[in-house]
Amino acid sequence: MLGFQPYYHRTIRKYVVLFGALFNDMFIVRETAAEAPKERIKVPLSYAPKEKFIQSLQTDPTLTKSIQTTLPRMSFEMLSLAYDAQRQQQATIRHRAAGAGVNASTYSSQYMGVPYNFDFTLSLYVRNIEDGLQVVEQILPFFTPDYTISARVSEELNIIKDIPIILTSVAEENKSDGALSEGPRLITWDFQFTLKGYIFGPTSNAKVIMGVSANVANANANITGGIYVNLYDDVNNKPIQKFVVTGGSISFKQGELVREPNNGITGIVSAWQNASNTLYLTQLNGMLSANDNLYGAETGAHWRIQTLETVNQKDVEIRIYQDPITANADSDYGYTTIITEWPNTIE
Repeated sequence: MLGFQPYYHRTIRKYVVLFGALFNDMFIVRETAAEAPKERIKVPLSYAPKEKFIQSLQTDPTLTKSIQTTLPRMSFEMLSLAYDAQRQQQATIRHRAAGAGVNASTYSSQYMGVPYNFDFTLSLYVRNIEDGLQVVEQILPFFTPDYTISARVSEELNIIKDIPIILTSVAEENKSDGALSEGPRLITWDFQFTLKGYIFGPTSNAKVIMGVSANVANANANITGGIYVNLYDDVNNKPIQKFVVTGGSISFKQGELVREPNNGITGIVSAWQNASNTLYLTQLNGMLSANDNLYGAETGAHWRIQTLETVNQKDVEIRIYQDPITANADSDYGYTTIITEWPNTIE
């Protein structure tokens, strides 16, 4: 969509799993007449609509199953989701994660999640009132009226957010009326919840801006000029750096480790141009200087640095100026923006 590659963060699925995990360890304890524990029963939980779940409990096509043997049980379902304008933050804010190693000059980013409210219903099915009250009392104290849990909502950028789950209503329904032929009593409890989550868009990769140079024209001049912004790569932080070397005879090998012994600086050969004695190094752990000696770990090559880059490389130039260019401060005029990008080369 909109030119982006297909993506799927499984965010909504995570919310469904997160909600179900809250109620996946419910137990009831049945007692004797002397109030001594007699049996401990785990309440099974499944994802299913309430109406179909009740129908499955009451339907017995083989005439071998009774409702008493399947209760108590719980089911839950996500009913709907709706945009929450009150939690919307500025749309241009991004989450960022810097790269590592050879990708240290890039970062991954993702716009702030779009806030959505997810409505869930949790249904409890029991045969007697005592079983239902046990489960209800285990749920209600945790929601006042919300319970907040931390969850990793984006694996790509390792985004962890606090997710409030709000209990909005509790209702009981006792289906004990009717003839005995209609089956045993079924008591249901319905809990309505709202989970306040986020949905995230695609991730993107971009280069890190190392520096900004801005020139603002004289505002008192008859021709106001405009604003010029230049974005540069810092040569000391480029992923691949260029060196012209001299004094050696053996060629470097692509991929081999290169050492500068005096300062303990190492790097990996990205490319070697034999005709011009030009060496490109990556994964440098320090700053090399002219006249430093470089040694190849595999080939035994030994060269001395003659020249190296010292001027930052321009990546982008942004020019903003008035239209028409002859306008002054008292004129009605608009603005024109020109953005020029330079190729991302290893040099």
